[in-house]
Amino acid sequence: MNRHLASIGLATGLGAILAVGVYAQSSAPVPPFSRGDNFNAGLCTGSCPGALWAIRQEVNGTVAAAPSPGRPGLALYARAAAKGAGVAKADIVFRSGPMPVGTIITTAFDLYIPAATPINSMQLLDLECATCGEEGNPGIRLYLRNGRLRIDRSKIGIADAWVRDTAPVLTPNRWHRIVMTIRVGLEDSGTARVTLNGQEVLAAQGATIMPLPVRHIDRVQIGITANSNPVPVSLYFDNITINARPAR
Repeated sequence: MNRHLASIGLATGLGAILAVGVYAQSSAPVPPFSRGDNFNAGLCTGSCPGALWAIRQEVNGTVAAAPSPGRPGLALYARAAAKGAGVAKADIVFRSGPMPVGTIITTAFDLYIPAATPINSMQLLDLECATCGEEGNPGIRLYLRNGRLRIDRSKIGIADAWVRDTAPVLTPNRWHRIVMTIRVGLEDSGTARVTLNGQEVLAAQGATIMPLPVRHIDRVQIGITANSNPVPVSLYFDNITINARPAR
């Protein structure tokens, strides 16, 4: 299959503008870097030439490039089975070199929720450490609960989620732009901010990693990273960008 480069603008925190739709992933990029995919050339993972995504996680679920609902081009279509004996997953994984304490990571994406899918109990984005020597890949997760975006920190040992109860509820059958920016850090050195269609819906200060001997993030998962609904769910993702830079 012939692959082509489709131009999309990516403004990085370094003031540079990158305008490539699908970036080739180097073998473990370290900050600063900027990567993105608009899926118009299909979904390329693993050994596929120019692959941005290291692997697909398809556990009782599937991911594929599919026609984008309501607008031209392709998007990532993720479908996951109902919650059962195991966790259903349908996501793609970006692997980087270590993004240590102080790194600013911004992950942005367009999200479309079909009306038949409940806007609840789905994890959309995980920032993890796969090489920290801890079982379960500790990290933080952006997820939907009762239509609102929240950040779960249970995998780094903190029970309370970050949420703003006055934040707007996502509307099905339309595209939303979601941007999450975090500062990798322990205790008050960590921060997180989430915007929905340009409006801030969450801002918090606190730990974004575990206090382990090795302290960094090196893995970004996006898609349906877990479904806790009693019914199957499906989502579309598009124009994904992942930017990382050292804190100034």
